[in-house]
Parts: sequence; C-alpha cells; structure tokens
Amino acid sequence: MDFALTDDQTQIRDMVRAFAAEKIAPYAAQWESEKTIPRQILKEAADLGLAAITVRDENGGSGLSRVESVLIFEELSYADPVVASFLSIHNMCAWMIDSYGSAEQRQTWLPKLCAMEQVASYCLTEPGSGSDAAALRTKAVKDGNSHYSLTGSKAFISGGGYSDVYLVMCRTGEEGPKGISCILVEKDTDGLSFGINERKMGWHAQATAMVNLDQA
Repeated sequence: MDFALTDDQTQIRDMVRAFAAEKIAPYAAQWESEKTIPRQILKEAADLGLAAITVRDENGGSGLSRVESVLIFEELSYADPVVASFLSIHNMCAWMIDSYGSAEQRQTWLPKLCAMEQVASYCLTEPGSGSDAAALRTKAVKDGNSHYSLTGSKAFISGGGYSDVYLVMCRTGEEGPKGISCILVEKDTDGLSFGINERKMGWHAQATAMVNLDQA
C-alpha cells in the first residue's frame, strides 16, 4: 500500500500550514489570555474550506475525506490545538447535518455553517453519564407535529454559550443507544441556558460550559 500523499493532499497540507503559521500561531497566547477565539479567524478558516471539510461539495462543503481532515487538523494543531479542536467539533456538526439531516435542514443550516456565519457545538456528555453515551438522560418529548421539548443538562460542552446552534443528543425512545436522537437547538431558544465557563488548566480560549435545557 502506498502511503505517500497525493499532489492535492500536499497542496492542502501546505495551504493550511501557511494559514496556521500566519493567522493563528502568532495570536494563540493572546486569545488564551483574552479567553476567546475571535469569530473573524473562524470566518477566514471557512474561506479556505475548513468549516465543512467532509460536507459534500454539492451542499457547499469541501467534499474531502478523513485523510485530508487529519492533515488539516494536524497542521492547525501545530499552531493552536484549541482552535483546531473547536474547528473539528464544528466540522463534525456540519457533517452530521449533511449526512443525516433532511433536505430542508441541509438547505437551512449548511450555508451558514460552511461560511462560519454560525458556529455549531455538539452536546453529548452529561453530569450523570459522562462517557457512557448510551446512558444519557436528557429527554425530548414531541410537541406538535414537528417540534420537541427538551429537558436535561449537558456537561463540559465546547462552545457552550459561544456557539449559535447546538446538536443535542437526547432520548426520544427506549433505554440504550437505540432510543437516542439528535435534535438541533438554536441559541436563542426559550428554556436554553448556559453555566459559567469551567475552570481549566488550559484551553481558556475555548468556552466550555454546561448547557441546560428546561423544556427548550
């Protein structure tokens, strides 16, 4: 098996390396001190196709593979692992909507996410279940024909209070993994609130907080 990079992969790696060295690395310490990732740098990353790496190109993404994703996040991590991690979470959310969302959801959300006009966070971990994803307790009850009411709390959410939209893993059915669904919740939804930023030994630029849902 040939593990050498293709010409396209080499160009992608070099492009991200140059961007990270110029636009991210010189400011990483400043952002850590200011405890925020500027929205502008995320939009600049989106201009290079780094906000929707594995989203299909017909839906506005870059249409790349996991191999290119690894190359991209490796180069970003050399400059600042905080920015790299946060971009990886946003990318995962965009990919989830592209892969599993309805045509209407893709049309509504992907243009904003691909351009980083809106930032997305993934909400799985809970205070009572931790890394045991199948044991989550956040519950969603159907409210009308097309809406759900969510109740529960998510812990250690990257982008909590910072992001614009939250992909919440919640229980709509039986116990265990088969009863879990993913529901998209906008930041200004009634009943959605956020805890204070967690005290951490590092990664201060990335907001990390509880996400609380009270019939949201």
